[in-house]
Amino acid sequence: MTKHQIILLGKDITSVYHGIKEFRPDYIHLLYTEATRGIADTMFPLLPAHIRKCAYQTDPYDGNRVQEVCRVIHQEYEGEFLYHLSEGTKPMALAAFDIAREMKSRAFYLTQLGELVWLDTFEILPMRSMLDNEEIIKLSGNILSQFHDIKELREENIQTSKQIKRFIENYPQEHARIMKFFGVICHRQISRLPPSKLLTNELRFKTKNGTLLFTQRGQILLRTSNPNALYLYFKASWWETLVAHQVRIWTEQQKNPPEAWQNVLFQTDSENTQSKNEVDVLVNNKQKLIFIECKSGQVTQNDIYKIDGVRETYGGDISRAVLASYYPVETYLLEKCRDLQINVFAPPYFEDRISHLYELPGWLDQLTRELQL
Repeated sequence: MTKHQIILLGKDITSVYHGIKEFRPDYIHLLYTEATRGIADTMFPLLPAHIRKCAYQTDPYDGNRVQEVCRVIHQEYEGEFLYHLSEGTKPMALAAFDIAREMKSRAFYLTQLGELVWLDTFEILPMRSMLDNEEIIKLSGNILSQFHDIKELREENIQTSKQIKRFIENYPQEHARIMKFFGVICHRQISRLPPSKLLTNELRFKTKNGTLLFTQRGQILLRTSNPNALYLYFKASWWETLVAHQVRIWTEQQKNPPEAWQNVLFQTDSENTQSKNEVDVLVNNKQKLIFIECKSGQVTQNDIYKIDGVRETYGGDISRAVLASYYPVETYLLEKCRDLQINVFAPPYFEDRISHLYELPGWLDQLTRELQL
């Protein structure tokens, strides 16, 4: 029997696509308004080629028009009809549900928890299908350039990042001196770093093929043979790596481990493949994307606006943004984050920075519980 799905369109195309993926209809009938015209354009390339698409313009508060359209669909097509009423206005949903009952068809609603509610019985069931990160990103109209699955985090990079963290905590002045040289003399470009440099107080760093050696007065402060150490240290990827590792630990504790990526690059302009924006860590929690920005240094107001902009561009209203800071965040910036609904994971006091990272899995548990309310 031919399967039809009658769908109300609203501002969230994600739930619309999820309903189609869940039930795999042969025809979809999209009821849109002037405000939602074109909202489904990003969805069409993701649909199986066999699905036939029909669209009908209605009015957001004209229930009679919605019912007229639904009756016409039933008259012109044969088969099994299913109504998806997660989106659209309340008058549209009530009007469509009346016709569903009149035609003895079922209607459903998708919750933000990834559950399906049958509207005739109010039975709540878990959905069989899931949306992956790439589908959600494409539905938002964005172009994914590259990413790394955090399941593939290399143990060597994790251990080197822990070494770097200990060096920064044990030798803060030496770390500041090295980073000042990198910023002032090398203009924060790794290509400008010399293979060896003697700084004040007999502090010396050496690098060869990406490895690092820091010494002072003959004492070894940091030594690693990891060829990625140079990048991890000078580009502050050590903190991002450690945050991603804690996120991975958290995902492995979940009943259905959510998809999580690191170093996610988006192409910002379809005409310019070199133009990209980066997200440090991206987590898919029940179809809600969580964007995590990792900051190992001082947090500025520009950082806050960047996080907010990335969340709005690539995730929309139902996504969440997180600032994961190694150091405490100043009070006025915490207030700015609250205003922009950016969640902050940061130590409350400077001395807490050493162990605070390991509270991240529990903190993510609390965050995801709040997202379900």
